[in-house]
Amino acid sequence: MRLNSRAAAVATAVAALLLSGTAVASATIGDRATTGTPAASQAPVKPATPRPCTIDDVSFYFGGYTAGLSKRRFDLTLLAHDGVVCTLTDTPLITVRKADDGKSAPVSVNGRGGTLVLRPDSPLHTTAIYNIPDSPEHAVKVNALKLSMPDASSRSTYFYAPGDTDVYQAGVSFTSWTTGLGLGQGEESF
Repeated sequence: MRLNSRAAAVATAVAALLLSGTAVASATIGDRATTGTPAASQAPVKPATPRPCTIDDVSFYFGGYTAGLSKRRFDLTLLAHDGVVCTLTDTPLITVRKADDGKSAPVSVNGRGGTLVLRPDSPLHTTAIYNIPDSPEHAVKVNALKLSMPDASSRSTYFYAPGDTDVYQAGVSFTSWTTGLGLGQGEESF
């Protein structure tokens, strides 16, 4: 009798292990017996496509100012707010305003026509490059910079520093948006 009860206990333990293994397999693989369809036939969930950035999604910062004999440059870093993931073309959407009449100064921008994804942990930066005038008749005084977004929302601030800045009449050139911290690290992409 003792041998039979031991065999029954072992059989019960083996049955319990097999049943718990089946339950785990059903939970992770899918129970074909109860659903009738394999779990692998479920459609994978596609990540949502980020929406275009608005001006309320981002902050921008200046840094990396360098000055040579005739050339000046500074970085403009664009950072998405916490929890924001949005898209932006790789061409900076920037205008520069003249101090005397408020009209736009000449601006050239570079870009490859691509789309970038802006995240809080992946800032974008562009570098503004301009020459100082060699004589007063070649000078354009600028005092404001406006950053626009794909939805036409925009924000204006001073051109690197408060007050008027003398720029050569050819204007200001901006590099493509590139990923990285900027702040004078010398990434150029013309």
